[in-house]
Amino acid sequence: MLRGFTRKKINSYTLGEQLKKMRSDGRVTLHEVSRETKIPVKYLAMIEEGDSENLPPDVYVKGFLKSYAEYLGVDHQKLVALYLRDKDIKNNLGKNGQKPKAPKASRVPRFVVTPKMITAAVVILIAASGFYYLYREIGRFAALPRLVVTEPAGDTSVEGNSITISGFTDQDAKLTINDQPVMVKDNGEFQENILLQEGVNSINISSVNRFGKTAMRTLNISSNYEKPDMAFRENGNSEGQVSGEQAEKKAGVEVVVRVDSNPTWLSIESDGSLVYSGTMLPGASQSFKGDKEVRVTSGKANQTFIQVNGKNEKVLADSPGIVRDVVFGTND
Repeated sequence: MLRGFTRKKINSYTLGEQLKKMRSDGRVTLHEVSRETKIPVKYLAMIEEGDSENLPPDVYVKGFLKSYAEYLGVDHQKLVALYLRDKDIKNNLGKNGQKPKAPKASRVPRFVVTPKMITAAVVILIAASGFYYLYREIGRFAALPRLVVTEPAGDTSVEGNSITISGFTDQDAKLTINDQPVMVKDNGEFQENILLQEGVNSINISSVNRFGKTAMRTLNISSNYEKPDMAFRENGNSEGQVSGEQAEKKAGVEVVVRVDSNPTWLSIESDGSLVYSGTMLPGASQSFKGDKEVRVTSGKANQTFIQVNGKNEKVLADSPGIVRDVVFGTND
């Protein structure tokens, strides 16, 4: 409590007049009161001037009055009562005898989100998504599937008799190389090994999307590979020759595979290990060796010819379709 002040009975002055008088009697300034009570000077001045319109809400003013009353040594409840009384009188009479200002009507926002608006927005969003989907599907229908060959980059020449064709196309496209189906990964990538014949090989790559649109690419690959000579029998009892020399019975098994008139997919295993999987072009041939066995799977059995251990060439099977896991051993 401020030194020199004693508890006094508050007379019937306005709150501001009484606060000014007590502060004047104690010879203190508003700045000193503010420093002790932590109440901003501007609010102390508004309380003393009765400027209730610009003061914060009553809950804050009551707190200010409690601190001020403790500083002056008076009953804070009486100060609060005077404040409320003065404010009520002022609201009823108006300042300087004028009528009190009518309370400002709360503005209703012009834009109000209603359930109907939310429903309409959802419908519009669904409709826009549908139109976008149709636009995209129509674009796909009109467009060719993409077909990019990354390896080889173009026509080329190779020393051996095989080449790897790789690239990417649409995920849902059907890809063929020389009319042989090739698997396309989920990301559109593909890769296929091709066995070549000696000379120039024409490789046709085709991609067909689900709308029937076709994209094609043709590669001309030149191979310098010389295919092995095929043994033959004369009068059904001659063992024949391989490369001009008498064939000798050797340990293990050797199978020479040749494709006749159509490109054919082949899978070759040697002693349980996959040694080749890909497409062999017409006229191409390849030798595969194993210690115990060579296993052949062909997509077109009647187009696939084999020669085992230097003996006569024969067709793999009479079936025009797939024949799997035909095994050839050392005794064949």
